[in-house]
Amino acid sequence: MMKTWIFFKLRMLQLKYDKTALFFCYVFPVILLLGIGYPLQLQSDPKIEVYYQDFAANEESKATIALLDAQKLLELKPYEESIPAYEAVADNDVKRVLTILAQDKQPDLTAYGVDLEPAQVANEKLSTISLHLIKNDIDENRIENAALASAIDQLVSGDTEIELDQYTLKSDRLTSYLVTLLPGLIGLTLMIIGFNGFGSVLIEEEHHGLFKNIKTIDVSPVPFLAGLFLSRLLVSHSVAIGLCLVAMLVFGIKFDFNIPMFFLVVTLGSIAFLGIGLFIATVSPSTTAFNGIVNFVQMPFIVLGGVFFSVSLFPDWLQYIALAIPLTQLNVAMQKVLFEPNDMSVISSMSLELVVLFSWCIVSVVISKMKFKW
Repeated sequence: MMKTWIFFKLRMLQLKYDKTALFFCYVFPVILLLGIGYPLQLQSDPKIEVYYQDFAANEESKATIALLDAQKLLELKPYEESIPAYEAVADNDVKRVLTILAQDKQPDLTAYGVDLEPAQVANEKLSTISLHLIKNDIDENRIENAALASAIDQLVSGDTEIELDQYTLKSDRLTSYLVTLLPGLIGLTLMIIGFNGFGSVLIEEEHHGLFKNIKTIDVSPVPFLAGLFLSRLLVSHSVAIGLCLVAMLVFGIKFDFNIPMFFLVVTLGSIAFLGIGLFIATVSPSTTAFNGIVNFVQMPFIVLGGVFFSVSLFPDWLQYIALAIPLTQLNVAMQKVLFEPNDMSVISSMSLELVVLFSWCIVSVVISKMKFKW
């Protein structure tokens, strides 16, 4: 235990004077968070996606849908998910839903705290249908919602005077890009620390003859590896906490998550990547080969891991492949910990992610230990 502590202190001192490593561990992730977050916050999609539900199901409702669908600004999609549409809007899984009802009907939004008032109609020539735009109060969607309402008003206003009522549901969810970006950057940084801050250090020290020198003093590789392992584990946790603090201070995110689960997910993800980094170091004949293997492994991990965009955008068959990648499971688990309600149901829903991460931890560490030699 004393030898492990000595190697741990030596590694922390080594890291203290390695300015490049400190930059990529602490500064680079913050630059990515700010540099990607702000442009995404200001972006505007020229085509507005609108899900709709046609409960009137008559000739006029079908003609209205066809009229709206023909506009270049709008992209109409029928809502066919199992989750209630208004619940999906409140959760920001769907940004807005256009509900088409018979003239004398109103959407039932009482469960969402929205008071309904009868529409005031001044025109004697009424339509047989009414349009109801249900949206949420997230700032990310505000500009699109205003443009959408204006476009629909212009399209359907005519002799029939089809009504468009708007309802805003209160949502406690964050903007979708931050929900993906923040966990993705945490996962990406943990992977970089595991591959380059752990495996790269070992392969370089081996080829500089350090292993042979330590072997002469009859020291087991266990405390040597444990000291480096624990130092990188500490860096991983501090980086994850630091990114959360930046998101809280800069973007105004209010975190109310399960702290033990947060540290459990970070620990499992870190161990998985540290184990993979150690394994790559044990099978690499040279530093150049190590860098090539790391690049070969990192690219599919980043692309399929959901770092900068959601994995749900992939085809179904590719999503199944992505589920086997530890970075994907780490990002999904981190999303649930940071942004889902803090209760036992969320913890139980993370069973798949925790099992996959734990499996990667066990397999990578055990195989690496078997292959590692002085």
